[in-house]
Amino acid sequence: MVSNLLTTPSFDKALRTLDAIAAIGNNVLEGSLDTKIFYLHLHKCGGTSIAQAIKACYQSFSSIIEHNTFHLNGAAASSAARKYFEDTPITAEDNDYLIGKFRESLLLYYMCQPNINYIAGHFSFSEAAYQNFSDKYAFVTVLRNPVKRLISAYFYSQQEISKLSEEDLLNFLDSERALRGGYMYVKSIGGLVQSGDYTSEAAIKRAQENLHKFRLIGFLEHKEVFIEQFEQKFGRKLKIRNYNQNSKAKTAKQSLISEKIEAKIREICQPDMEVYEYALTHFLSR
Repeated sequence: MVSNLLTTPSFDKALRTLDAIAAIGNNVLEGSLDTKIFYLHLHKCGGTSIAQAIKACYQSFSSIIEHNTFHLNGAAASSAARKYFEDTPITAEDNDYLIGKFRESLLLYYMCQPNINYIAGHFSFSEAAYQNFSDKYAFVTVLRNPVKRLISAYFYSQQEISKLSEEDLLNFLDSERALRGGYMYVKSIGGLVQSGDYTSEAAIKRAQENLHKFRLIGFLEHKEVFIEQFEQKFGRKLKIRNYNQNSKAKTAKQSLISEKIEAKIREICQPDMEVYEYALTHFLSR
């Protein structure tokens, strides 16, 4: 009963409030972080916990009034984009691209505001943001093994996890949604393209090259290394809590993910695996 309570959204919200109060107290003594950061939050890569930890570096009594941080509400942004384009005839292929470009405009808008010190959310890499603001904002992101990420994303989206079967999972792996999940890094780090090509060699290479434009790249499997590198670069030690955990999902994964299914997931995730392995080679030890 207690363990269930500790994983509820209301408990998460209360914990974040307490952390914010503690952060304000700490920052009175240490001062808020001076460097502006744009945290590109990749879905199911521990981003909620990490984004909250970075945000704590900016919280102060004045920030309550000034609202000096911005975290994109992904659902609201997508809803606003659909309303904005509702009178524009668009194909299904254009839908994701236009929603992504709408989010990019929000990113640029907040980067243009002088009082904003920290921006986080489910954006795609923006070359316009990098060219115009990389001298003001440090770009940061955290990756996760793509196979584990896609499995986590699937179970996170399911309401009745205990009722899932192997057939449900196999149906998902045959869906367009699963294919999109297999190239999320290529799309989010490589940047949006109207053609929707996120599996070609050129698209994968573009994502790999864009990794070098980030000030810091972390890995969820090597969280302590990320914390150490963050402190080295920005002078603040992050205190990362675990939010959005689901103990039932862990049990379901163990019972449903056979070697055959994991092999199929690895095949789907091949584009992102190339980006991930490249990142491990070039940024983990750095």
